[in-house]
Amino acid sequence: MELSKKSRDFLDDLSVYLMSSGKSETEVKDIVFELKDHLLEAEQAGKDVDDVIGQSPKSYMQYIGHEMAFDMNEFIKVIVMMISNLFAYIIIGNFIQGEMTFSTIQMIGFPLVAILFLLAASQAFRTMAVRSKESKFKNGVTYVVLAAIPMLSFLGLMVLDIFIETPTVVFGPGGQLVLFGIAVITLLIVSVWTKTWINLIIPILLFGPQYAFARTSLPLEQQLIFSMLIFFIGMAIFFLVWAKKNKEDGV
Repeated sequence: MELSKKSRDFLDDLSVYLMSSGKSETEVKDIVFELKDHLLEAEQAGKDVDDVIGQSPKSYMQYIGHEMAFDMNEFIKVIVMMISNLFAYIIIGNFIQGEMTFSTIQMIGFPLVAILFLLAASQAFRTMAVRSKESKFKNGVTYVVLAAIPMLSFLGLMVLDIFIETPTVVFGPGGQLVLFGIAVITLLIVSVWTKTWINLIIPILLFGPQYAFARTSLPLEQQLIFSMLIFFIGMAIFFLVWAKKNKEDGV
């Protein structure tokens, strides 16, 4: 017997809420698996998720969240992963442009932006997990704000870097190759850890066309336009394939 959509949605929301609250992934999986068995038994008896948890989904998620300990090791691993991944993207981009220069503002600001984004994303996902499924507009606004945070933060760093002169670190050809190799290895490690190819697909779609067009006689403006078109089309295809696969798998 398959769980009802209401129960599946509740388990998905519970997982998102607990994971974004910094709980242990192993413990979250154990709780969800045990709760799934209870929900199956309840539905076979003609009951639903409300009968099992005995309170509102929001109250239940908050109660479980308070009962579980915060997993500091997991949180630190995520922070390190995000910062490493961020610098890997930046290094690959700079390598393609043929210049590897980092200012003090960049070296301090980029990790701070990554931490800010992680905290904002955790809060946003917790909010959406307990929010009514009918609140599509609010969820859409939340996604937009979440996407805007890193973009505006990076823009602010770029402006700050222009007006405030700080010491810089410049890498020569040998150092650039070493950093490029480390960046590629970092992306591979993160992809294996997160069990998703998107961490490799994004830099390929983002930097591959730039690298190819940079070796043509096309004007810079056209290079940027064509590169962005390929990136957005490629990402659209990826998400369409991903959505179709999940639908076929019954996710």
